[in-house]
Amino acid sequence: MKFYCNLITAVLLCSPTVFLAQSLTQTVRGVVIDADTREALVGASVFIPGSDPLIGTTTDENGQYILTGVPLGRQALQCTYVGYLSFLRDNIQISSGKEYVLDIALKAGVEAEEVVISAYRRNEAVNELAVVSVRRLDPEELQYHAATANDPSRLVLGFPGVQPSRDSRSDIVIRGNSSLGILWRLEGIDIPNPNHFARRGSSGGGITVFSASLLGSSDFSVGAFPAEYGNAFAGVFDMRFRNGNLYQREHTFRAGLLGLDLATEGPIKEGKSSYLANFRYSTLGILNAAGLHLVGPRTDNNFQDFSFKLYSKGKKSQLSLWGIGGNSREIFNPEEEMPWQSYSDYAAYEFTTRMGAVGVSWNYLLNDRSFIQVNAGVMGQQIYFRDDTLNVQEQPFAINEEDYRTNQVTLNAYYKRTFSPQWNMKIGVIGTVMNYSLQQARWMVDQQTYRTVIDGDSKNGPGNNQGDLPVLSGLQQQYIQFSFRPSQRWVFNFGSHFLQTSIGDVRASLEPRVALQYRLNARSSLALAYGLHSRMPPLGSYFVRTENNYPNLGLDLIKANHLVLAYNQAIGENLNLHAETYYQTLSQVPVGINANRIYWSLNDVQGFAGEALVSEGTGRNLGVDLTLEKFFHQGTFFVLSTSVFSSTFQVPGKDGRFSTQYDGRFSLSFTSGKTWTLNEKTFLEGGFRLLFNAGNPITPLALGFETQDGEDPVLNDQEPFSQRVKGYLRPDLRLALRRNQGQSSYWLALDVQNLINRANEDFLAYEFDVDAGRWGPRRQSTLTPLLTFQIDF
Repeated sequence: MKFYCNLITAVLLCSPTVFLAQSLTQTVRGVVIDADTREALVGASVFIPGSDPLIGTTTDENGQYILTGVPLGRQALQCTYVGYLSFLRDNIQISSGKEYVLDIALKAGVEAEEVVISAYRRNEAVNELAVVSVRRLDPEELQYHAATANDPSRLVLGFPGVQPSRDSRSDIVIRGNSSLGILWRLEGIDIPNPNHFARRGSSGGGITVFSASLLGSSDFSVGAFPAEYGNAFAGVFDMRFRNGNLYQREHTFRAGLLGLDLATEGPIKEGKSSYLANFRYSTLGILNAAGLHLVGPRTDNNFQDFSFKLYSKGKKSQLSLWGIGGNSREIFNPEEEMPWQSYSDYAAYEFTTRMGAVGVSWNYLLNDRSFIQVNAGVMGQQIYFRDDTLNVQEQPFAINEEDYRTNQVTLNAYYKRTFSPQWNMKIGVIGTVMNYSLQQARWMVDQQTYRTVIDGDSKNGPGNNQGDLPVLSGLQQQYIQFSFRPSQRWVFNFGSHFLQTSIGDVRASLEPRVALQYRLNARSSLALAYGLHSRMPPLGSYFVRTENNYPNLGLDLIKANHLVLAYNQAIGENLNLHAETYYQTLSQVPVGINANRIYWSLNDVQGFAGEALVSEGTGRNLGVDLTLEKFFHQGTFFVLSTSVFSSTFQVPGKDGRFSTQYDGRFSLSFTSGKTWTLNEKTFLEGGFRLLFNAGNPITPLALGFETQDGEDPVLNDQEPFSQRVKGYLRPDLRLALRRNQGQSSYWLALDVQNLINRANEDFLAYEFDVDAGRWGPRRQSTLTPLLTFQIDF
């Protein structure tokens, strides 16, 4: 830690004063379009507010704008056009190494008071039909929020409705919901779990395969989302890649403790087509060999990923080809010191994941009121996990082996029509054809034999025999949604989503969605939204095998009713207060039928239940989220979020309600940042984030088994999640130095996760303490410094 601080100080002291002799500026360019029709807007005003003299221009006949001579550092950009709501984007990072490209979509309407735009709509979603429980994710946020590791899933830990509780894994828990209920969408296509070290049957993992160099503005929804999203009940990551620069070739090199990144972009045909690509190679393997382990002292990790986007535009159409892929491997090694004293000392595992997706997107303007969008993708994923125990000769013996392989082809096509400035409609279809092979076998100690736990094959049905499953399994989804704006005060969005699955027994769900927003005045608004949402149970749950039977093929869709009431109040130009209260009910949740234990499947963070289930469980989540946000102004910003909530479940035949595994009751996050201008080319940035959770529930140990060592502790499953781990507290810090020089720029950043070196208790698992001679909650990571250097040229 002291070494990193000294390094940054040395760079600061060595800053040559010759940099003051020449002023550097940069170019900002992009396109302005109508958000509803995608038509280019001619004559829109684009400018840097507060610049003196004013830096501004108007769009040409193609809707394009170019701003030259923009000062370096963090700037704001505003766009206005008669008959449209104004657009403002602040905190954009202007550097000498790269042009800044920002495409703008304006909504039809008239500002009630122009002076309050900055505090009223700065975080509006990219998807104009999302009016509650949604937050836009801008790529700049990955670099000025502390300890994000350039990962969007770690960024949202400080957002309202998200409950922080983990250090080394990106399990996103939203309003008491399992991360199973999260949908990942990229460039309009629903994709498999995009995490390295992806969890089996869930959406979390270690770190996403997304590169910060490719990401554009995206949306993160936490409930009551619009009708176009299906097969999810907790949240949606609607991710987008930006387009490469159409006019200039640019490159980025990034090196840090997590890995090496190389990104490149530029025109294929100037002004018409471009490329954008990034390759990341993890250096964790090198660090492991040097004795530095970020996850645990016995854990070795490594990963790589690649992503790209090719883009071409014509007068009425846009075409893009994109792809993403990654692989990762984690090895848990046996204890090196002999003699072994506990089961964990001679336990080991191998964990390998691979995922990839390639897609094409085509947009065509039919006329000045309508367009079609067609997105198609091919993708696949493999998750392999093997548990071993070693004898004294260190020879492994497999006690559990899992191999899950899925491939799918997805088409998402929609038509959007604007009938008038008040009315528009969007209607679409999503079709997914799946191919999979799911296998799990466990060693049964009492029977001295392996038992097949999961056995599913989409080509031949369960057990690789001609079964009841169709050769083509998958999902069919259709949706329609309308937006009606009768006046500047009212917005009324409504529609429905239909989902049908042909995996196991055919199941279907028709889901109404509605959202109403009313502007009380120029500074405040109320919104009310309701949605019925459904999702398939984890795929492997259908193919549980018990004595050559497959009892779970008839599992139903998990359903959730979600009601949200939101209030927004702008406090001056740069301060905003947002409050949401929500009520969600869950039904048809798979639960166990074993009378000796209480099992509700959504409490599983990963894996598949190896037993017979019925879709008869229920759940309830309710709470309040409060957010006070100061937008970036005069070099500072902060976001203070707090949540008070309850998350409970019920199972048939058992009295009362039980806390879910995610019933933390209270959480708080505070994120802030400050930028200091050392000179016109050099900037120092500081960031701080505090994450707190009151303590998640955990199932208690069975009485009399607290000191019994073994593969897993014996739990009291009749009283699930009736105890709690200690509160989760984690402060993070970020220091960064940015330098601009000629046609290049670079920055050096130090992120420190868990600044106070607190080993938080993990609510997901116990570990056996040899010294104490008993089981206790597993401890999470302590202080973790991450040093990163990036150069743009």
